[in-house]
Amino acid sequence: MNIRSIATITLSVAFFVLVVSGILLYATPYNFWTGSLHVWGAILFLVCIVWHIKHNAKTYKNHMSKKPGRWAMGAAVFGIVPIAIALGLNLPPVYSVVQFGYDLKTSAEPPKREYTIVDLTKDNSAPKLSVFFKAGSSYESEPQPIFLNISYTSVPQIVVWMETLDGEYVDTLYVTGKTSNSSYRTSDEEPDVVRRPEALPYWSHKRGVVASDGLYMPEHNNTDFDGITAATPKVDYQVDMPLPSTGQYKLMVEVNRSYDFNEYYSKTRFPDDTVYSGPGSSGQPSLVYEAIVNSAKAKQFIFNLVGHGHHSGKDGVLYRGLENITTAKNILDFIVATLD
Repeated sequence: MNIRSIATITLSVAFFVLVVSGILLYATPYNFWTGSLHVWGAILFLVCIVWHIKHNAKTYKNHMSKKPGRWAMGAAVFGIVPIAIALGLNLPPVYSVVQFGYDLKTSAEPPKREYTIVDLTKDNSAPKLSVFFKAGSSYESEPQPIFLNISYTSVPQIVVWMETLDGEYVDTLYVTGKTSNSSYRTSDEEPDVVRRPEALPYWSHKRGVVASDGLYMPEHNNTDFDGITAATPKVDYQVDMPLPSTGQYKLMVEVNRSYDFNEYYSKTRFPDDTVYSGPGSSGQPSLVYEAIVNSAKAKQFIFNLVGHGHHSGKDGVLYRGLENITTAKNILDFIVATLD
């Protein structure tokens, strides 16, 4: 058996390995052994191809000197261009074939959820409090139209604060960005300041700071919460913050999301309420959660839903009745605090 025969047989085996391992990689979850076999099959195939070209250079030159050969080479080289464009633009059927393979690969895998960590701690050696927010089915709103086909989705405004066991406000530990400085926007072309007293009314009245316009929510460009604020992530997230205190106290969370109307809290429910019926995005009122912390007995605490705020933020009353609250309960699946 000469070298040419060995190369031909090796090339056939390498091609078979590439095909089989490629099908497995396409249709099944990644396996290191299969991936390694595919790589070495490719190396072996490449070596044989280089050897084959080297020992058949004259034949290749003869093919390329003729018009059919040049057309075949051009079609092979430039044929990859529309494939690359179709993949980049997610166009069928090219993209569909790839997506089908991805769906096959991931169908046997357990579902995965990403989560974001917002770190507000400055000293890593100091004790910390971590609050984890598990996003629910109503965490993100339906797309809201802005202009033509452009739309956006709304995510919740959230605040975490500390109270004594008697319900006396102590301090705010974390608040989402738009609430911290009243940086809400409308779809109007002209930039304007939007005030949302209905967003987190229970916390804002507990805090007890009155803005220049008479509202309890922080004013536009407010800087009181620098260092304890961040934009709301669009996935599950955890906020790490300095541990405020040891002993017994209450941790409170208030959550609110725009455009979460339901049958009771419809757009026309309170026609004489200028806040609720004005921008038309209030929806269901904020929900208030509570965790009683005793650092001497436990290090992890689940928050319980205890009531809701006023639908347009007119007062700081905690309303216990939840019979008209529906999808707002699914903004978050659960909230858990961990003391480190």
